[in-house]
Amino acid sequence: MNNQKIEGTLLKKMFEFGARNLEIHKKLVDELNVFPVPDGDTGTNMSLTFSHSVSEFEKIDKLNIYNVSKTASAGALIGARGNSGVILSQLLRGFSEACKGIDELDIEKVSNALKLASDVAYKAVMKPTEGTILTVAREMAEFAVEKQDKFNDLGIFMQAVVDHGKETLKRTPEMLPVLKEAGVVDAGGQGLIFILEGALKAYNNEELEFDSLAVAPIKAVTSSLDKFVDDSHMRPEDITFGYCTEFIIKDAQAVDESELREYLNSLGDSVVVVKDEEIVKVHVHTDHPGLAIERGGSLGSLTRMKIDNMREQFATKGTKPQEKLLPYGFIAVSPGEGLTELFNDLGISQVISGGQTMNPSTQDFLNEIDKMNAQTIFLFPNNSNILMAAKQAAEISDKDVLVIGSKTIPQCVAAMIAYSPEEDAKSNYAAMNEALEHVMTGEVTFAVRDTKINGLKIKKDNMIGIFNGEIKETGKDINQVTEKLLSAMVDEESELITVYYGKDISQDQAEELGELLEERFDECDIEIQHGGQPLYYYILSVE
Repeated sequence: MNNQKIEGTLLKKMFEFGARNLEIHKKLVDELNVFPVPDGDTGTNMSLTFSHSVSEFEKIDKLNIYNVSKTASAGALIGARGNSGVILSQLLRGFSEACKGIDELDIEKVSNALKLASDVAYKAVMKPTEGTILTVAREMAEFAVEKQDKFNDLGIFMQAVVDHGKETLKRTPEMLPVLKEAGVVDAGGQGLIFILEGALKAYNNEELEFDSLAVAPIKAVTSSLDKFVDDSHMRPEDITFGYCTEFIIKDAQAVDESELREYLNSLGDSVVVVKDEEIVKVHVHTDHPGLAIERGGSLGSLTRMKIDNMREQFATKGTKPQEKLLPYGFIAVSPGEGLTELFNDLGISQVISGGQTMNPSTQDFLNEIDKMNAQTIFLFPNNSNILMAAKQAAEISDKDVLVIGSKTIPQCVAAMIAYSPEEDAKSNYAAMNEALEHVMTGEVTFAVRDTKINGLKIKKDNMIGIFNGEIKETGKDINQVTEKLLSAMVDEESELITVYYGKDISQDQAEELGELLEERFDECDIEIQHGGQPLYYYILSVE
């Protein structure tokens, strides 16, 4: 017989089952990305966010409704990755607020919590779009509030709410034409449904359905990275790679330790990979922590992620407690080593490794913000899917952090060029955001599936050219697609074309493209620069 009320211990289990169910299905959610690009990551971002939320439960002393919901909310807030992860964190925040002073959840209280969760999430988004996770959450909440008096069984009631959410999810393509054209439902909404289906399994004391996946039942991860590897003996001259990167991979029965260790050795040194029951502890010194974490995330759910800048730590040892406060500091997200060098040349002293393939979390931003000793900090997300996490970090931090709305690498470059050390923070903020409007960005990558979008029939593995958030060109020849994409971007006022080539493009290939572009666009200056970004062969800038 089902419980008719939910108390703290059961709510904790429901959160854990929700996280695990999403983790099981995260790749399916990733594949619902409207664009057939190789970095669809809605499911991964939501799973990392919710897994971080659940990993915080070991800190709870007393398992009551508010402590559980508050801990889940706080964990998601700092662990949020991508826009979908931030929205999920806001849903949990609203749910937690509704649980204040409550010992048990019944039908009425669950309805109120769902309603406040939806309201808080909507307020967090500047321009809410219908046909997304927000719509699925809102319609479930409205159904719950409207129909609650018709139910006297909590389990049947929650199943009805989730069923209504599924029906709403099916209708998202009718609300968003781009979903209909691509033939998919909203990815974030589907992720939310997976979470709630897992929670229902916990409520009904059922096992999760793992299909063909060999996944163990829910088990809390209590392992810690504390003293896992002691680097305190190291000296500055011992440091070859700058970032001490550590994390735990959960549900790691199938992880090949040797293969993972070999990959990490290609990124750096001081590699330690230890398998402990159902988890794998990882430690590596590397200049590319994002790549290490990305590989770990492909093998299982991650927790206890920690990245320390060792050079910065040693540089600060022995300095006076009160260092000189700089007027301005700059933090940017970079997806490649070439772009990182470019940012450093532009005056951006702190760079977070990430971007299209690995969205930094709110905590990642907070870590870098805390390290920076500046009166005003300018933060560059450089990706539309990272913007909300950056803004969330700025709100949480007690420092003066201004988020520049850069959604692309070229926009970040343009903003830094517009910066003037003589101007005050307000003037620089305005000038840098204005500069974003004067540069156009294009991207060239490959399609991961057959689809039809914007009237284009796209074949799997074909090149695709993206401009202004839309796929404009597709074809088999990368240079031809790039040239056609630039033709759509360049006008009579264009003066400079900059091409940042990715890690899968050789310098010879990039220079060959440059020669082609010089002939085709002889009225523009052409610059070819190494970006080193994964998956995206070229990032194009037109000014």
